[in-house]
Amino acid sequence: MRIQLLTLFIRGTWCLSSRDGGPANNPSSDMMSRRDALASIPTSATTAATLASVVAAYPTQQASAALAGGLAAKLSKRDPAALKNSVFNVPPSAQVYPDFMRGEWEVTEKFSGYVFPSTTIPKSKIIADVQLPGFQKCSIAAISDIGRELTTYRMRIDAKSGLEDRKYNLANAIGGHLGYNAVESVEYDVQSNPNRVSITFVPNRTRNAERVELFFNARESELVPNPRDENYRVFVCSEYTRQVTFSLSQEFGIARQVVGNYAHFWTWREQPDGDTLTGNVLTAAYLDPQDSLFFEEPSKPVVVYSHNLEAKKVG
Repeated sequence: MRIQLLTLFIRGTWCLSSRDGGPANNPSSDMMSRRDALASIPTSATTAATLASVVAAYPTQQASAALAGGLAAKLSKRDPAALKNSVFNVPPSAQVYPDFMRGEWEVTEKFSGYVFPSTTIPKSKIIADVQLPGFQKCSIAAISDIGRELTTYRMRIDAKSGLEDRKYNLANAIGGHLGYNAVESVEYDVQSNPNRVSITFVPNRTRNAERVELFFNARESELVPNPRDENYRVFVCSEYTRQVTFSLSQEFGIARQVVGNYAHFWTWREQPDGDTLTGNVLTAAYLDPQDSLFFEEPSKPVVVYSHNLEAKKVG
């Protein structure tokens, strides 16, 4: 029997900013609403339920046997313990995408659930940690409103090189999630440093962010045949990110600075018409070494978010 994905849609209370990008009328009540909503999830909801759609094209046993050791097999385990944080070693090269993903796409992203997988930290403690990635808008740059039910944005991948247009993609994804043109500029040079991005927001427009710095610590990818139809392929890739968010604070002349650590795990499935992609992205949030709870869960995610994806080729 197919395991149903735990789904909880939160409108207006997930993050601290209001939908129009301005300050919320009552920040403290927003915070309590978010905590109350998260706390209302039954603790018996299993991790496997949320991870059931991680790599939907892969029956677990087939994937583990045929792809042992690869990223696809790791995802097919549907176990958040396998999504451990990466230890920074050699700077990774830029991600190159397969031919069936190249071009410009209109992406529809649907929030499909989340889970608190830690067995060492009570959910109540995790919920109280307001600086965890995803608990506030813009704390995860590419999915700036993690609980938004439905988001559309454009994605562009160069036809020759297979490299994504990171400036274009980030600006579109952030604007799509926030509902307005929030980004003033994106600084990124794939040739000199593919692992650093600087995002400047339109001044005084976005409550939780004036500037965001992204540092990419590791990447992994794999292109494998779809076991349901080997004429088509599945591309899986991951990217581990350290994000530093700067915004206005209540102290004059002192910027608010928040550090977050998270990783995205994408699954993209080729479709017969050549003009459609389907997929999923998991976002695993980790504790920062400066967090008081860090040594209780130093490498495994403490919350995992899931979004379903569908992309249609433009032009």
